[in-house]
Amino acid sequence: MAARMLLIIGAFAAALWGINYFYNSGYFNISEIHIEGSTHYGDEYIKELLHDLNGKNIFEADKKDTEDRLVQSLVWAHTVEFKKIFPDRIEISIIERKPSLLIDYRGGYFLIDEEGVVLEDLGRSIPDSYSSLLRIRDAIDHSLETGDTVAKKNVLSCADVYKGFDEDIRGIIKEAGIEHNIYGDIYFNTRDGMKIIFGDSSQVIKKIEVLKLLLKEGTVYNIIDLRSPDNPVVKY
Repeated sequence: MAARMLLIIGAFAAALWGINYFYNSGYFNISEIHIEGSTHYGDEYIKELLHDLNGKNIFEADKKDTEDRLVQSLVWAHTVEFKKIFPDRIEISIIERKPSLLIDYRGGYFLIDEEGVVLEDLGRSIPDSYSSLLRIRDAIDHSLETGDTVAKKNVLSCADVYKGFDEDIRGIIKEAGIEHNIYGDIYFNTRDGMKIIFGDSSQVIKKIEVLKLLLKEGTVYNIIDLRSPDNPVVKY
């Protein structure tokens, strides 16, 4: 009985030694990091941010820490997924933020995503790839930095309202803006110099339907005020 017990203990100790040896042998040291989903950052740039993982034991690589670090370092990264591919490979999958609108500040433009994150300072030149995005005036009173967040609800709602317009209405809209009043009402300027005051983002569908009806009827206007959609005001 004692001999059998010694044999079991010896076998367990040998297995433990083998696992420990294998663990520390370098077999599980990270030798490859694969990046996918990034169009705004080169693979080598991202790998440089992860230089501490090179040669590290894959079991010791911290998934959450790595994901959080990349999201904080890469403005365009909305989410990052970290996967361990045993024995020695890491895969990083990035889902990038999507540009939603352009904020005009003193003739220059900031590219903003749907969560209000400033993705890029475009200066006065808007690339063709962003030319279809809604431009918003009077939304901010100071310059922005890449990575800042615009937290004004109505500013972000401008893009949502614009997306709710049909193609015909979007075709007449030149830009949006925020009124300098206590409500921060949303307004839209048309390409022929008219103004549509939308108010806040409540009753969006109803306001859009009222606007469609007024335009379909050929309403002559300088200003259409939709803040109270049950009683829209038309000024000429």
